[in-house]
Amino acid sequence: MKKVLVVLLVLAMVFSFAACGKKKAAGELVMYTTVADAQLDATIAAFNEKYPDIHVVYTYGSAGDMKAKIEAEAANPQADVMFGGLQYADIAHYGQYLEDYVCAYDSKMMPDYQNKSGKITFHDAQIPCMIVNEALEKEAGVKITGWESLLDPALKGKIEIARPEKSSSAWNWMQCVLTDFGGWDSQEAWDYLKKFAENAVLSDSSSAPMKDTAKGEYVVGLTYEPLVIMNADLCFPGCRVVYWEEGVTSVGFGSAIIKGAKNLDNAKLFMDFLESPEGQSVYAQSGARPVTTETDKVVGASELMVDLSQINYKECDTEALAAHQPEIKERWVNLWAEVHPN
Repeated sequence: MKKVLVVLLVLAMVFSFAACGKKKAAGELVMYTTVADAQLDATIAAFNEKYPDIHVVYTYGSAGDMKAKIEAEAANPQADVMFGGLQYADIAHYGQYLEDYVCAYDSKMMPDYQNKSGKITFHDAQIPCMIVNEALEKEAGVKITGWESLLDPALKGKIEIARPEKSSSAWNWMQCVLTDFGGWDSQEAWDYLKKFAENAVLSDSSSAPMKDTAKGEYVVGLTYEPLVIMNADLCFPGCRVVYWEEGVTSVGFGSAIIKGAKNLDNAKLFMDFLESPEGQSVYAQSGARPVTTETDKVVGASELMVDLSQINYKECDTEALAAHQPEIKERWVNLWAEVHPN
């Protein structure tokens, strides 16, 4: 009789462990995000197709505002993940507020986009670009090809940009111009930025430069590839995308788990999903450039995406830009205030 009881007890334990192993992911996932609507909706839909019992709640805002919330709430985190808006340069200041986690698919990412910090999950490469309203360009009598063409007096007040001190996408064009003109501490670069600022108009929204230019409010908007591709119906025909002839850089766009996340297991599942073939396919379909080496498993890349061989692509000094990001942002803010005192 004792042997029977022992066997039954062992079997009960086996079934119990098996049930635990098959436990369905459920509960909530709270995220702060900078990701544009179409891409955000597509990502959440694909994630919920895989994990239907996880309820996703999000707050949308600029990268600067979302990172400020994470810092302010460090003692009692109100979100589990920061989806988008993070770059390698953010490690210096915000790394202390992010959980250590390396995704299951990280080894499948291209070397430059692997999680070397142990905190940020890179899931796509973003390339900054310009959108040009061709009718207004013709009316202004200019031909927009690169940075130098943006200094034309006819474009004064007709170029819209987002704030590089707040917007991750605007930081992309900032690192691009600094690279093209000799580096973050190059006097030539800052002399150029001062002249450029005289023609530019500032927006608090990272999506506004693209949308306002497409609507005919500005000749040029400094923006980024995925946003243009996701809004192809608004942008084309009538507008064209221009990559700076002086050179274009790219940056790894990332996400991370917030330290102290209340739904840690679900947050890890989401990070894994972003680098999985399913997640990378969502990015491809949304106009972003996937960073996985398993390209044969990625489906749905946009026909509007230009091959890198057609762009004057340059590598930027990621380490130097990251180390000096606060200094660069402060210098830009002061420069803008000098050019636009009112």
